[in-house]
Amino acid sequence: MPKSIVPVILCGGAGSRLWPVSRQLLPKQFLPLVTGRTLLQDTALRAREAAGPAQPIVICNEAHRFLVQDQLAEIGISMADARVVLEPAGRNTAAAVAIAALACEQDDPVLLVLASDHAIRGADAFNDAVRRAARVAAAGKLVTFGIAPARPDSGFGYIERGEPLQDEAGAYKVARFVEKPAVAEARRLIATGRAYWNSGMFAFGAKRLLDELGHYRHDILDAARAALAGASDDLGFLRLGKDAFLACPAEAINRAVMERTAHAAVIPAEFE
Repeated sequence: MPKSIVPVILCGGAGSRLWPVSRQLLPKQFLPLVTGRTLLQDTALRAREAAGPAQPIVICNEAHRFLVQDQLAEIGISMADARVVLEPAGRNTAAAVAIAALACEQDDPVLLVLASDHAIRGADAFNDAVRRAARVAAAGKLVTFGIAPARPDSGFGYIERGEPLQDEAGAYKVARFVEKPAVAEARRLIATGRAYWNSGMFAFGAKRLLDELGHYRHDILDAARAALAGASDDLGFLRLGKDAFLACPAEAINRAVMERTAHAAVIPAEFE
């Protein structure tokens, strides 16, 4: 039986990239920059269409909790329909993903990890990519979505694909990750025809992610486990244990796990 897919929407962010429109108390994911809805709302609706009825996990800074609640309610997602986890401070994506995986550990679904501030065009292509990634993740791989590079941009990380996976057409082993190369190196990578922009979106089984995180960064996993053990209900929000979470090292999931694991795979995305 196929595993269920649980969307994990990472809704942190300092609001610095589009200042002054986006700012600390109103980061860009809470703004209607592309459609009539906010980026968070578009992400939540996109996730529901791609992943089905599973209750999404939304991880945000505690200062933004009522923004998240109100914006989800505007698109018909109540606090009963989502798990909203409150971080006392940002600790990058590895800690947030660890919390989500621990919260789902018993059921062991495929986690579809999405940034809340992406603008994506091509719903059918996105849904297809999610379905393919979920199959690959259910087979034990840790999947990232690769975006066809439009230019040799040094502001993106890159993924170089390796051999194709035998059991899933259009999926590949990851040969290596290249973190924000110089323009000349980016140009060379693109010329190989095997390179993609790293989208920062992932799919992996909850237990598989926890196994890999425990192998490579047990300190992050231990701190996340302690923060979840010390969590409390706060008006329907799940407030993490503050001291334990603040003790967690700040690390991106890409650096903590994806660049180290032998099980990384890439799905080339056909959406913009």
